[in-house]
Amino acid sequence: MSMRLFFGILLFGMLCRGETYEQLNAQLKNAAEKQVIHRLKSQIAGAALQRLETETLSKKDQQALRTQVRAYCADVQLGAMDVWYGESVVAWGRLLLFDGKWEEARVQLLDQAEVLQNIERNLRANAIPVSSVSPVAGCRYVLGETYRVEYETFQTLEPAVEALRHFYNVYIKYSDSPWGEKARVKAESMQAELERHGKQVRIDLGPHKDSFIAAKFRLGSKYMAEGRYADAVEPIETAINYFPETVKSVQALRNLAVCKQELGEADEAYMIAEYCCERFAADTNAPLAVLSLGRRAVDAGNEEQGEQLFNLYLASFPEHEKRAEIFSWFAWRAFKSDEMKKAMPFFQSLETELRRIGETGERLEKAVYLQAVTPPDPEKLDAFIAEFSCSERVASALSEKSQALLVAGDFEGAFQTLEKLKSEFPEAPASRRALAGLIVAAVEAGRFDVAERVLGRMLEDQDEYGPDVYLATGEGLLSAEQFALAEKAFAAVPDDERAVFGTAACKFGGADFEGSFQALENLLADFPGTGSFHDARLMQARCLVELGRTNEAVAAYADAGRDYAVTLEMAGVLSDPEERLAAYQRVALLADPKAEGHRPLIAESILQSLPLCLELRKYDLALAACDQFETLFPEHGQLPAIENFRKEAERASAD
Repeated sequence: MSMRLFFGILLFGMLCRGETYEQLNAQLKNAAEKQVIHRLKSQIAGAALQRLETETLSKKDQQALRTQVRAYCADVQLGAMDVWYGESVVAWGRLLLFDGKWEEARVQLLDQAEVLQNIERNLRANAIPVSSVSPVAGCRYVLGETYRVEYETFQTLEPAVEALRHFYNVYIKYSDSPWGEKARVKAESMQAELERHGKQVRIDLGPHKDSFIAAKFRLGSKYMAEGRYADAVEPIETAINYFPETVKSVQALRNLAVCKQELGEADEAYMIAEYCCERFAADTNAPLAVLSLGRRAVDAGNEEQGEQLFNLYLASFPEHEKRAEIFSWFAWRAFKSDEMKKAMPFFQSLETELRRIGETGERLEKAVYLQAVTPPDPEKLDAFIAEFSCSERVASALSEKSQALLVAGDFEGAFQTLEKLKSEFPEAPASRRALAGLIVAAVEAGRFDVAERVLGRMLEDQDEYGPDVYLATGEGLLSAEQFALAEKAFAAVPDDERAVFGTAACKFGGADFEGSFQALENLLADFPGTGSFHDARLMQARCLVELGRTNEAVAAYADAGRDYAVTLEMAGVLSDPEERLAAYQRVALLADPKAEGHRPLIAESILQSLPLCLELRKYDLALAACDQFETLFPEHGQLPAIENFRKEAERASAD
């Protein structure tokens, strides 16, 4: 057989190891080439044994499988002495062991051991991975089983020692084979047995130390992949202790820290990351390992630990390529939480890092811009505009600069900046909002002289601004009690419902009660379905009170609604004392004392009603009102007055 064909058959057989007993038998029926039949019979023997060892079968089926194993093993052993020959030898030994013939199995395997060693040597000579496919692995595992059975039968330690030796040999030398993990479990079990009997076990790894540690690394990774983090700790720690500084050490430390994170041992995870930074600062994998740990913590919702690990990374790797990403994470995290004092130093660090690595794009622009506008700083904004003159943020930067100059009292500078904004960016949203923003800033700064100048400019070209700008400006000035200026802003949109109501409010604030009343009359006539009906009638009622038209005011109050505050206000203008007392009593008796907003209304209505009760000789009502007040307001500042009313009512009723 050519070596190339041998490799092809061997590798194909390796890939087919996962196939079932039935599938292999089906393939054998259609096989024609000797080499394929040779392989399949060896594999079927192994699969038949697997069924015998793991399934509950009838005696008839067991016997059929035994017969097939013997027949196929005998056939294979008449052919080439290759891997499949070796597998058949192992299968025969397994069958004998399964049938309780452990002594016979041992003899058979020891007789064939030299042949199997030769097969392994041929594999090694042809660069085939011995640790994965050598039949010696299965041979030594089954030998270990024979000694384990002998130990359990006679309870003498010598076979236990032999069993441990064979199992460890398989685990150390053939960890990649199907026998490796089984051997590890059996080796640990036998070691525990020996130590239970007071036997000290020392494992001399010899030339197989590397493969043993590699197996530990793989075992730790396997347990992690299965989510068995507690089980993964021991093999990873063992591997690190044997080889504290190898090409795999950083990955092993990272895996160990992941296990600690998953087990809720965050402090230990951090200490491992810290050790990794100290011992492996020059290893290119170290910063990536620490970063991955930080990201895992953040993804798990533990941002505090993530922050600690990211800070460790930044402190340990001053020139690593991912630093900008971490500064960005810190900066935007604080920014989104509205922690500007915390965010800005990180944006500064991000800017410094981006400049260090030569990046000039969007990330740098944003970092510089946000520092310039938080809070707005004219010098920083000028620097931003000079560096990023083509940026779409320049218009916003000019707008921010104008407001900053205004707040600083440099009104001419603010106007000049706005003129530049309007001339260079006439279509930019920031340009359209510029004067409106400036007038708001002027109002907030209390510079109403500036607000008046700005409003004058706005009114020079009313088409430049939409109704919303004038309405917002008018309402802002109205809130600041700049009634004359606010009315000018509202006049720019005379047919708008909000503007008409705002004009009426301005006139009321300026004591032009007749003008306010008429403006509200126009509102109610032009907008009969207005949502401001009740507010309009309430303002009209107040205007009518100021104009001395009390009866009309009462009607307007009635239209304003059944709100207890309105009722209390209306009661104060009623001329008839009986009607006035009835209105106060409505509030006192019907308002809900559990509603926080009603309590001061109830207190005031009782206080206002008591003099009327005495005037109208309704002494029982006065006493009931005093009782109500003292019950509802046991700590009120007007209790002495209430007590005086009580005494007067009692004295009057006694006369």
